[in-house]
Amino acid sequence: MGDFSRNDIVTVHGDEVTCTDFDGLGPQGERPQRLAEECQAALNAISDALAEHGLTLDQTRHVAAMLREGDGFSQCQSALGEALASARPALTLRIVQGFPDTNQRIALSLIASPSP
Repeated sequence: MGDFSRNDIVTVHGDEVTCTDFDGLGPQGERPQRLAEECQAALNAISDALAEHGLTLDQTRHVAAMLREGDGFSQCQSALGEALASARPALTLRIVQGFPDTNQRIALSLIASPSP
């Protein structure tokens, strides 16, 4: 098995940081057993990306959760709620046919900025 290639993207425009298509897969593309763990791993990776730009999850304005199955969202809802409670961002839930990696069940994207 070769090196795993991540699909996540970080874009900066002014003081706004957009983190796009973050998954919760491991370094070699391994999938956590539970969807909640996959969601938490994606949030951790986003948190690290935001920190590189002096921001935190508390400064999230919008989050988009893309899942292959809508029934799975309840498993991620508590992780999203805990991580983003103080930010109270807008949320978009989107059901998709699939992801580039067949192991992947979720992709999170968010926009954060220091200003309200």
